[in-house]
This record gives sequence, structure tokens and C-alpha cells, in this order.
Amino acid sequence: MTPEAAGAVLDSVAVAGDAPLAIAEAALALAVLDRAGAGGASVDLTPCRAALAAVEAAVADAEARGIEPQSALAAGIGGRLGYRGDDETYDDLANADLIQVIERRRGLPVALGILYIHAARAQGHQAAGLNVPGHFLIGIETAGHRYALDPFNGGEPLDPNAVLVLLQRVSPGAENSRAAMTAVSDRAVLLRLQNNIKLRRLQSGDTVGGLAVLARMRRMAPDSPELVSEEAGVLVATGAMRAAIATLRGWLDAGHGGTVARKALQAQLAGIGSRLN
Repeated sequence: MTPEAAGAVLDSVAVAGDAPLAIAEAALALAVLDRAGAGGASVDLTPCRAALAAVEAAVADAEARGIEPQSALAAGIGGRLGYRGDDETYDDLANADLIQVIERRRGLPVALGILYIHAARAQGHQAAGLNVPGHFLIGIETAGHRYALDPFNGGEPLDPNAVLVLLQRVSPGAENSRAAMTAVSDRAVLLRLQNNIKLRRLQSGDTVGGLAVLARMRRMAPDSPELVSEEAGVLVATGAMRAAIATLRGWLDAGHGGTVARKALQAQLAGIGSRLN
């Protein structure tokens, strides 16, 4: 895949909005663009696509052997193929790069979750990321029942009590698992994947890399006030005041956002402008 083709995939994500996507292909496109930003050229995704087909086949085989769909994902992906969470080098950027996740069979919860969503849908099941803070889960619906699965820990199904225990661990004060069981869009999952990379780059002092990730995120969600505000904030922190102003003005001039969001960004813009005077 060329960087140009990968960029076109991100543009299609933006157009789709919250509609379902070919989520694994989009995640591969993000990995291609990450390499392009580091001076890479086209990437041959044939091995990755073959690996995705192997994931589908492993899950299909588990179901053919009579394993319930919610458990067949764990049996095929975590069991037969050995994909698991990387709890040894958790913060390694490779864990959020789907190409490397496929190569290493290790990754972050959200990266592994994309494989689970892809495989579940290939079997005709409804699957999506769930609104769990701090630790990504997926939800699968089959035969009228909904299950939460933890891709980082082998993909085994979690009952509501187990989800609540997890919530209380990763988000102290959580009172119930209902909100956590709410499905999120594929675009939100991809943004969460990129957010992991962005945070690690910014925390390590790689501002250029962090801004490159933000650019990809904004390309997928051009109307997001949170992302444009964050980009402007990072630019201000580097002293690039005029670039920050141009970023905010571009978003506002494009007519994005409702009244509340636009007022907040206009105030941010005015604050930056006052520092130039």
C-alpha cells in the first residue's frame, strides 16, 4: 500500500463517520502512514492480509468444532494463533502498530481488539469496541446475547460482574458496567489506537511525531473540536503561535462544530492572539 492509498483510506473513514468500517484495513493504513512519516515508502501488506485470513480461518474452525461464537474468538485468536497482550513491554510503540502486532502476535488491548472485531464480523456476528476507559474491551452479539471480551487477556468472555471488577480497577469510582457495555464506532476505536501512539510520543518529547499522529487523527475526524484544540495547544507549547492560530482559524472557517464548541475554540484563538500582541 502506498502512502497515497493509505491516506485515501483515512479520507474514507472521515466520510463514513460513525458507520461500520473495514476496521483492520484502516488500521493497516494508519501503520503505513506512520512509516511514511518516518521516511518510509510503500508497504507490501500481503503478509498482513494473509495473517488476517488466518485469523478468520482459526475462528471459523473453532466454531465448526462446536465452540460457541463468543468463545471461538478466544480459541482461535488467543489459543490457536497465540495472540496476546504485551504485558512485558506494554509501552512499546510496536504494540499499537497493527503491522507489527501481526508480526509479533503481541499488542495493546485496542490493537488486538481490532483483530477480534474483524474476525467476529467475518463470521457474521455483530461486534464493536466498548466504552471502557483505560482497558479496551470488545462486545459481540450472537443468538440475542451480548458478551464482553478482553482481547488483552486471551479474549475470554466477561460476565457483567467481571466487567464491573475491571471498571473499578481501571476507573475507580465506577458504579456499574452499563455505560461500559455501550458500543463505540469503528472510527472511535481507530482514534483510540492512534491516541496511544500520540501520548507516548508526546510524553517522550517527540513533538514532531506527536503532531504527525494528531494530523492522522484529524484527517479521520476533521470536525472534532477536541483534536483541533489539542493540536493548537501542542503548537503553542512549542512556540509555534502562528501555526496554532492558523490551525484554529482553519477549523472555524470550515464551519465545523456547534455553538458551544465554536465559542470554546474562538476563546482559545483569542487567548493565543493576545500573546502575540
